[in-house]
Amino acid sequence: MKQILTIIAMLFAVQFASAQSLTLLTFESYSFPDKFDTSYGYGKIEDGFQWGVGLEYGIGEENAVELIYQQLNTQGYVYDFVTDFEVRTDIALSYIMLGGTRYHPVSDVVSGFGSIDLGMVIASPDNDRFSSVSKFAWGVRGGIRIMPPTSRVSFRLHAQLMSAVQAFGGGIYFGTGGAGAGATTYSTVYQFNLGGSLNLRLK
Repeated sequence: MKQILTIIAMLFAVQFASAQSLTLLTFESYSFPDKFDTSYGYGKIEDGFQWGVGLEYGIGEENAVELIYQQLNTQGYVYDFVTDFEVRTDIALSYIMLGGTRYHPVSDVVSGFGSIDLGMVIASPDNDRFSSVSKFAWGVRGGIRIMPPTSRVSFRLHAQLMSAVQAFGGGIYFGTGGAGAGATTYSTVYQFNLGGSLNLRLK
């Protein structure tokens, strides 16, 4: 995970040096629930409000690099077939991502855009049966940007898919007590959200 953060920092520094514009981003989204299978059962991440902030470094008129942070505070559970046991918990999912964005102008005000993001997610359950884990994550976004030519303020509408690969790998343990039997759950979580972004161009 440290290697991922190092790579993100290096790419961020390179793109910052060549940035032609700098924009402060905000994210306000509704994240839909996701049910997923595990090796020994299934689990679910509930829906919730997802917020975030970021910086966009423009390279030319149509390309940009974004460093973003997004967080979802919600609830989740995992059910284990072996022990017939269910664990529920509050959970915070924090995404730190570096993305490449391309804009496609359709008028002087409106542009379509698409982004691909790579980075990490930190899953922090509020339950002694769970431990916090950090895993590789990726995401894709698409939508429209509304920005008058003379304004520093823009607004984006987006659809976003984020995936936490093996988000609970090694972080959840189900034990049966005296026999000491149990299972460690590995899974991949997909989260879809719809939202908007109010942005302020700083440079």
